[in-house]
Amino acid sequence: MSEKKGIRVLRGAHVIDSSQGIDRVVDVAIENGKIHSIGEAPPGAEIIDVSGSYLSPGWIDIHVHVYGTLGFADPDSIGIYQGVTSFIEAGGPGIDTLDEYHALTDGRTITDLYVGPYAMRPIGLISLNFIEGDNVRTLTHIPIVKWLDYMKEHGDRLRYMKIGAYGGFGTGAMRMAKGLAETVGRPLYIHIGEQQLQAGNDEANNIFRIADSGDIVTHVFHGNKYGVLDDDGRIMPVVREAARRGVLFDVGFGGYNFAWDVAEKVMAQGLVPEIISSDLQQFNVLGPAYSLAHVMGICMRLGMSVRDVVERVTINPARALSLDDRAGSLKPGMPADITVFNLEAGEFILHDTGAGKRTADKRLVPRMAFKDGTRVDCDMLRCQDERNWLIQIADDKAPAAVAKLSDRQRQFLGELAAELSHIDWTAAHMEVFDLPKAMELHDAFRRVQTANGISLKDALTAFFDCFLNHPFTIQVGVFLIRRPRRMALARLREAAEAELATH
Repeated sequence: MSEKKGIRVLRGAHVIDSSQGIDRVVDVAIENGKIHSIGEAPPGAEIIDVSGSYLSPGWIDIHVHVYGTLGFADPDSIGIYQGVTSFIEAGGPGIDTLDEYHALTDGRTITDLYVGPYAMRPIGLISLNFIEGDNVRTLTHIPIVKWLDYMKEHGDRLRYMKIGAYGGFGTGAMRMAKGLAETVGRPLYIHIGEQQLQAGNDEANNIFRIADSGDIVTHVFHGNKYGVLDDDGRIMPVVREAARRGVLFDVGFGGYNFAWDVAEKVMAQGLVPEIISSDLQQFNVLGPAYSLAHVMGICMRLGMSVRDVVERVTINPARALSLDDRAGSLKPGMPADITVFNLEAGEFILHDTGAGKRTADKRLVPRMAFKDGTRVDCDMLRCQDERNWLIQIADDKAPAAVAKLSDRQRQFLGELAAELSHIDWTAAHMEVFDLPKAMELHDAFRRVQTANGISLKDALTAFFDCFLNHPFTIQVGVFLIRRPRRMALARLREAAEAELATH
């Protein structure tokens, strides 16, 4: 794909751009990857007929998972191919894995990929069913200097700091996360609602007192404990107070975090989220979340208009995350990030993340997107390819990619096998996860990589090429602890010794 030269005009669409108060049929002209103008088409321009469709600034999804145990092999499948031109990885990496995250994801997406790292766990998000425990020991260290160094070098990539508001920790961990967010100069992005296996208490609701203007609370419509409603179904005063202070609310549909009955009660009482996000992950891309467009349709079923939902995936998140200098608007001179979509009529069943469902008579269907003026036709089924959401482990024999490894990469794998041979571990199941052991394995990988002098990207590529039939991005320690020790060591040695057999 390459951007065409000259001026192109998207003609015939109903344009919605709340940043400029535009809500009508009007031409949008693109030149050299930028918005040229809105209005009458310049003479001689190439015309692209999008009659009957809607057109808006490129959609922004502030909550997706493209890295780690919830991620995807093909991040663009939930990005540009679904009409999303910018998205934020929500908590996959932590400070100790941010460089690995960048090494594995940089240059792999058309969609602009930003990050909202997990503030309090250096390794990042671990597993859907990981039990935090009843104390703060799983949160380990908070290396302030390392965070400051990262912000100095890569700060533009980091748009918020993510935290889970888990009452089992009391308020201390939440306050530390808030302090860290203030230190790095970014808003706090707050997951509310205890996970299905998470012990907690009413301390979790104190996050509404800790959150400040510009911080964002996600999963506002969840039906688990410790949400925005009291036991009588009324919005709690502490939530109202947070909203008055300027705390923002985000849908964050997710895998466990949207209940129709809660959403309807909250909306009826006038608390309308400023932002719509999908929280797309391996476990919901086949339903019930499907796509950001699907979640926008669900919000329309709650009473929002087309303009309302577009505003909540364009200018609102752009302003909330200080991206409005590059996204969320069709103002002349802005990057030509555009989403073209249709409003289809019919009868559609919309499921929540539990047993609830509603019927809708319309839905949004992305048609095409432009990223810096380059057109991509949408493909809403691309994300559902099993290779995209299920890690393809090569259990029987080494993947073909091993044959392409360099001598340096093979040497590194041999040294890694030797280092790991001194560590005992038992393959973890979904319900049981040894975090300290995963971090020990992670640290061993980094020691060998540093001592060998191989680049982090080459080391990671070599490592995952030993085990995967299809590229995937995940923390090394988290990946290793889920592999049987004997199998992992044998595979690393096999890849390293293959080099010796050719000389």
